[in-house]
Amino acid sequence: MRRLCLFLLLLAFMPGFSQVVTVSFKFDQPSVIDHQGYQLVEWQGMLQSAMPGDPMIPWQSVSALLPPGCEATSVEVILSHPEQLAGTFSLFPRQYSRPISEGVSGKFVKNETVYNSKSVYPAEKHGRVSTHFYNGHAVAFTAFSPLAYVPASGQLTWYREAEVTLTYTTTEKGTAALRNCSASETVSQTLRHLVQNPDDTDLYNAFDQKSNPVGLLVITPEGYQEGYAALLEYYATLGITSEIVTTEDIYTSQTGVDNQEKIRNYIIGRVQTDGVDYLLLGGDVELVPARGLFCQVNSQGSIYEDISIPADLYYSALDGTWNDNGNNLWGEPDEDDLLPDLAVARLPYGNVAEQTRMLHKVLNYQQNPVDGELTNTLMAGEDLYSNPQTWGADYLEMLIGHHEDNGYTTDGIPEAFPIQEMYDRDMGYWSKRELIDKINTGMTFIHHSGHSNVDYALRMSIGDITDANFNMVNGVDHNYCLIYTHGCICGAFDASDCIAEEMLKIQNFVVAGSFNSRYGWFNEGQTEGPSLHLHREFVNALYTLGIDRIGQTQVQSKIATAPWVEAPGQWEDGALRWCFYDNNIFGDAAMKIHTDNYTSIDESIGKTKLDIFPNPANDFIRLSVPVESGNLESVKIYDLSGKMVTNIHFSLAKISTFEVRIELNTLPNGTYILRAETQKAVFSNTLTIVR
Repeated sequence: MRRLCLFLLLLAFMPGFSQVVTVSFKFDQPSVIDHQGYQLVEWQGMLQSAMPGDPMIPWQSVSALLPPGCEATSVEVILSHPEQLAGTFSLFPRQYSRPISEGVSGKFVKNETVYNSKSVYPAEKHGRVSTHFYNGHAVAFTAFSPLAYVPASGQLTWYREAEVTLTYTTTEKGTAALRNCSASETVSQTLRHLVQNPDDTDLYNAFDQKSNPVGLLVITPEGYQEGYAALLEYYATLGITSEIVTTEDIYTSQTGVDNQEKIRNYIIGRVQTDGVDYLLLGGDVELVPARGLFCQVNSQGSIYEDISIPADLYYSALDGTWNDNGNNLWGEPDEDDLLPDLAVARLPYGNVAEQTRMLHKVLNYQQNPVDGELTNTLMAGEDLYSNPQTWGADYLEMLIGHHEDNGYTTDGIPEAFPIQEMYDRDMGYWSKRELIDKINTGMTFIHHSGHSNVDYALRMSIGDITDANFNMVNGVDHNYCLIYTHGCICGAFDASDCIAEEMLKIQNFVVAGSFNSRYGWFNEGQTEGPSLHLHREFVNALYTLGIDRIGQTQVQSKIATAPWVEAPGQWEDGALRWCFYDNNIFGDAAMKIHTDNYTSIDESIGKTKLDIFPNPANDFIRLSVPVESGNLESVKIYDLSGKMVTNIHFSLAKISTFEVRIELNTLPNGTYILRAETQKAVFSNTLTIVR
């Protein structure tokens, strides 16, 4: 277990002084566990990484907010107060990342040159430093290890304290990023979880000049606007403003090297002028083109390369051009943007009939859910590989409850949920017929770890995706489903109708999901991997942070993962970057995921009255609880039908929470029941919203 203390030194723009941010860390003694005949050294919150074949060691990520308009230029790490661990150790050699569809290599790699070395490992105490921008906020990323290992002798030394100093300077790119600046509560909340100096977000408040924020921006061709009328009317009742713009208007009004850049330039203009929360791309690639991004992965000496990974991240991460050197390899390292500024999703329809079916499912899922089964969860894990035996079940179990495995902490699907398991590991084998029958009993969220292809997923071929097969998953007998899969290529929406598109196109079955447009990846020798990492952060965002609009849930999963994309071992390997690019949401970015069943009004009322100010309220409230009741853990708001309309969790807050501000801009006028749970008590009160 580690203790983190922060000391921020900001001397920017002061004559005679360097411009630096210093972050200080303190650590407790690490734990050592046995792993496949070797050992792993573990600290909570540190990721195990190395070059393939080299000893795996824990790396501490550094995510520091810089002053407005700046980028980091260098990093210095000073380790102090060394302690030697008793004994000798042989640390586990990192194995290659592999595409899920190709299975394990069957080769165990170990760099004997390193293991026979008498030199201190790692030779470099820290990784590279980079700066990315989140809604105008400059965030510097790097990583270091508080561990020194001599492989030949097996001696391990750890350090109790570390001081990381980032030098920064004002840059043209940093200044340009300020045009995207937003100081909204959503941005502030995200930064509080991301950076290690969150109090400095106030430095950016003066740069937010947004006058008329748009809740949902829809981009679709002519002829499809009318199909959105009912959905946008529904969002208006929730206080979510919306606007539709056609691709034809964008192409004639914007400049760019191609239509993709014209669309992105339009989005950037709207973000800078008005602000946008959610972006819905209405149509498949023939209607709304996708940007193909470049990535390479080094696996077992083979280079996996794709120059055109379909990635709607391009329309969400708005800093830079993604092609600074003009070679059309979009998304090369140092030309990327790893901090998405807004939530994006795509409804991949190709005609009005498909659009109608998709939008009906999106609206009906939110307006008229089938109560009593909204927490029903299905885990579908396949026999992934032999030699060594690898089970999808072992990966999916990382999504349930509290986990500190592999060096980072997530609190995922509540263990109290009614979770159905279909695991080859336990059943021997499950068939597609068994899966279809199970889904028809009402499985609202399906999580899958297994093999897929453009026309195959969850052991089903594209011909199995029919309304007849899913006749009970019609939004009336049972809810439409959400799917999150690690499978390869099943979300390749640049192909002619991949299986994920088909799931959304039919009248029944899937309303939204997370799908890979190219390979999903795993790490040999670990219950960890790039695809699982993003998935764990997704369920943590959904069930613990309470970020339940699907596009924003995915944004949070990527932002939480971003510091590791360029960590030592990951930077060179490339697989985490690959998954960061090819993980796309099919659906409506603003769609609210149900995370609880309806609650009766009597059940929602606690015994102690909650202090709310102002009440009646307009755009926000402040609520407070007595200090002696402990930190706030959650705030839930119910309408008078008993439907939970807001669910905010504070369990990962880095400061004491006895008084908080709650934004109300997504709720229409009316009367609500507000319930706040602390460590020791439950409080409630009636809330009235009047505008």
